[in-house]
Amino acid sequence: SVNKMDSAADTLKDLPVDYHYVFDLVHFILCIQGDRADLGDSFEATSKLHPLASWTSAMLSCFAGGFLVAPLCGEPVLAALGDSTKLAMATLIWFLLYYCPQDFAFQFSKMFPVRIIMYTIKGIYYPKKVLAGMKHAAHVLPGNFLAMLVVACCKGNGSGIIKPFCRLVRGVWTPTSWETLMPSICTKYCILATLLLTFLPGDLTYVAVAGLFLTMKVGPLFAVPVDLFSPVENMVCPLVLGVPETEQKKTK
Repeated sequence: SVNKMDSAADTLKDLPVDYHYVFDLVHFILCIQGDRADLGDSFEATSKLHPLASWTSAMLSCFAGGFLVAPLCGEPVLAALGDSTKLAMATLIWFLLYYCPQDFAFQFSKMFPVRIIMYTIKGIYYPKKVLAGMKHAAHVLPGNFLAMLVVACCKGNGSGIIKPFCRLVRGVWTPTSWETLMPSICTKYCILATLLLTFLPGDLTYVAVAGLFLTMKVGPLFAVPVDLFSPVENMVCPLVLGVPETEQKKTK
């Protein structure tokens, strides 16, 4: 069983490397889908009247990990766009998902079977990104545990963390949407994965973390609840931190 676990972990680690263009393609599609969804009712106006803002926002989302990690690790920010092939791929996907006739590309990418395939691929990609962030931080800032946690989260959920900046380049300022105020489920999973991979390193942990991320991505498609954190937070936080006075008045 140990050998099976080793081979499962090796497979999960090798897939994003051996088929990196496939994994990046799916990553770009999902990032740009998310960016388009975030536009909401302003999609028509922004995409047709402000294509540069629309493209910049999409690229920030696609290459968020690099954009966020570079300044934190004292590296050139524009190195995030260093791979011209990937930049061209992301730009082509942005164009297709935004401007394809009859909106065919976007509608196709939102079909249920297509989403299952893409979310599965993305779920396998997460642990590799988190582990890459941990290794990068350990190399640049050895012994700095907090840096490792932050860099791993930026690599894992960069597109979620960078969202306020994406909105800003589109002319929308939402200071209350920072991950520090409202951490997303994905960020919480990234923190949990980093802690598990740090304190319980090994193939079994990597497989378990991949399973967690797969559940997080694919679960909601089948109405599976994946928020493991809110019930614990709702129970523990009032006891440890107390309740705001306004809330206390409401409950009386």
